[in-house]
Amino acid sequence: MIGTAVLLAPASASPPAPRPASQGLVPAGAWSWPLPPVPRLVRGFDPPAQRWLSGHRGADLQAAPGDTVRAPSGGIVSFAGHIVDRPVIVINHGSGLLSSFEPVRSTLEVGAIVSEGDEIGMVGAGAHCDALCLHWGLRLDGEYIDPLLTIIDTRPSILLPLD
Repeated sequence: MIGTAVLLAPASASPPAPRPASQGLVPAGAWSWPLPPVPRLVRGFDPPAQRWLSGHRGADLQAAPGDTVRAPSGGIVSFAGHIVDRPVIVINHGSGLLSSFEPVRSTLEVGAIVSEGDEIGMVGAGAHCDALCLHWGLRLDGEYIDPLLTIIDTRPSILLPLD
């Protein structure tokens, strides 16, 4: 991937200037689903018009209490504990990318190194899904972006001439 640029941005936002691949951005389709096989999308990313307004800053994937949650990409656990009424785990993937998962009960501790596909916990109770989903948030340099951009290649198909 040397010499290429990858752009990750919410569909409703003006795209920022492309960043060099040396900053480690993830190409679309490079990560794994945290709930394999492909889970049903219950609610997609719906960012607010302004940072302080309400919106849906992640993707809700259909899940049941006790379902195994796996790391979609490698990284280091940067938080594992409770926020308000729900268990949360956060993975720092480097290059400004942080994934958060809730409600997820985990025995991992801050500093644990995880590889793509490693078990990071089990779906618990709490959050806005009433234990019927896994909420996956993804931040790039502190800004929420659609986590499905790392899973699904949303680029348009381009037909090229045969010659």
